[in-house]
Amino acid sequence: MTESMMFKPLDKKRYFEQIAHLIRERILRENLKKGYKLPTEQQLASELNVSRSVVREALRILDVMGYVTIKKGPQGGIFVSNLYHKPITDSIRQLATNGHITVDHLFDVRLQIEPFIASEAAQHAKKRDLKKLFALIEDASLHIDDAAYLKKKNIEFHLLLAEASGNPVLAILMKSVTEILKEIAYHFLDPSFEREIFQVHKEILNTLIQRKANEAKKLVKEDIIFVKRSLGKSLERREKRNK
Repeated sequence: MTESMMFKPLDKKRYFEQIAHLIRERILRENLKKGYKLPTEQQLASELNVSRSVVREALRILDVMGYVTIKKGPQGGIFVSNLYHKPITDSIRQLATNGHITVDHLFDVRLQIEPFIASEAAQHAKKRDLKKLFALIEDASLHIDDAAYLKKKNIEFHLLLAEASGNPVLAILMKSVTEILKEIAYHFLDPSFEREIFQVHKEILNTLIQRKANEAKKLVKEDIIFVKRSLGKSLERREKRNK
């Protein structure tokens, strides 16, 4: 928090939706990074010339939308978040809970958008994107016998791939779909499977470095189909055991 006031006071009484909009616009306009600590609830109320209850409700909205995270305790506060996918994720999760969305639906979405993501990444990925992917591969290679860690990195690879496409909408969609699949497949942990997927990811990264869009697209599609089949078999076995 700088010494100068972060927000100009409002001349007229505003509702919490407008306060939420004002704070959100400031976060986006100044490109405030994840973890940036915003003023306290009391400070915001004073600067915006509204009651603390209005600010509290505005922050609740921003929390739900994924723009801020509110932490309690001595080290707590209001922090900028980057969970812009949260509202979409919550909607998909609710539909999945109610039985309106299946694993097949989620993989159908992946098969539609991820090959395109890979193609875009091969054409438009910046050096910093490739460095992130390379660092992930290097890190994962040091934990090749740790299935849980490798699974985490294999999932993260697809999220970084989406970021490398340069399209934030695709990145948000991927985060939402991936988060739901993680919840569904939390039980699925096969060391040999994770190692095989990791090897494919290394090949995909090579196609990005060489700017081979069609090859990247093909490998990602094959990767998703393989994961879908493997997870499907695991879910079938689990369902039979639970009967």
